[in-house]
Amino acid sequence: MQPLETPDKDNIEDTTLIEGAWADILGSGQLKKKTVKKGIPNTRPTTNEICTIKISGQLADGKAVDVQEKFSFQLGDLEVIQGIDLIVALMDCHEISQVEVGPRFAYGSLGNGKDIPPEATILYTIELLEVSKETDLELVNIDERLRIGNAKRERGNWWYSRGDFTSSIQCYRRALDYLDTENETETDSPEKLQEILDDRLKVYNNMAAAQMKIEAYDAALKSVDNVLRCQKDNVKAIYRKSKIVTAMGKMGEGIALLERALHLDPSSKIVQQDLMRLQAKQKLEVQKEKSLYKKMFNLNSTPAPTTSQGKPKVKLTVS
Repeated sequence: MQPLETPDKDNIEDTTLIEGAWADILGSGQLKKKTVKKGIPNTRPTTNEICTIKISGQLADGKAVDVQEKFSFQLGDLEVIQGIDLIVALMDCHEISQVEVGPRFAYGSLGNGKDIPPEATILYTIELLEVSKETDLELVNIDERLRIGNAKRERGNWWYSRGDFTSSIQCYRRALDYLDTENETETDSPEKLQEILDDRLKVYNNMAAAQMKIEAYDAALKSVDNVLRCQKDNVKAIYRKSKIVTAMGKMGEGIALLERALHLDPSSKIVQQDLMRLQAKQKLEVQKEKSLYKKMFNLNSTPAPTTSQGKPKVKLTVS
């Protein structure tokens, strides 16, 4: 599932203001909106604002799903399914709308692993209760930054588990905004500062894994190096760095990193297996290289043809 661009609101403005009329938001039939009750005019939320909604969903068989009396999320930050993110951006405060979300913008081919099956179309009723500005990060206390940052990290993990690595990276980057010690105060305890640092390094490690999946190896290398600058013996980061540099064509460095990881964690089966595989691959490549050089040497050292008596033949020329 790939991230989507926000639809051009100018193209759907007139339709969505008509109460009781269904609007096909993207023209694909996958996302429809019907205004049940108009809200306060010109109060639509903008990206990064905090939206509080009342929401209830219904599957085709009538089963209720995603029921929340009061749920808050940051608009455009991938904290909800894409259909809800797109629709709430088109609602005024206190508006009530019905929304039909097809699988493409809901839970897709995987479902949610609980009560929503794969390829489900969901009919939602949404009321936009409140919209508020995002609090400036320097004003957010450390406990709240830990809570929000880890929530965004978990959301990144959710997108990663669904194979949407681009969305997971976006969530991880937002998590890093909150899991930062630059805004520390005199009242922040050393334990809390260490906790926020540890969680920040978890995000970098996870982001490296997602960046590797989309073959953004330079970015992934920077992510693991951020971990290793603070925790030089972090086995997970060392292991991932070995995968990254190997993919970048540096097999020898990859092997050295795996040997280091195995020294730190001798019981790791996956490190053992990858090390044996790389060593075997390196040995095979060395053999191929030797064979190539041997062929080249033999080709350049071809002896001159000889007579039956073993004397070199003399080529006669006519002038």
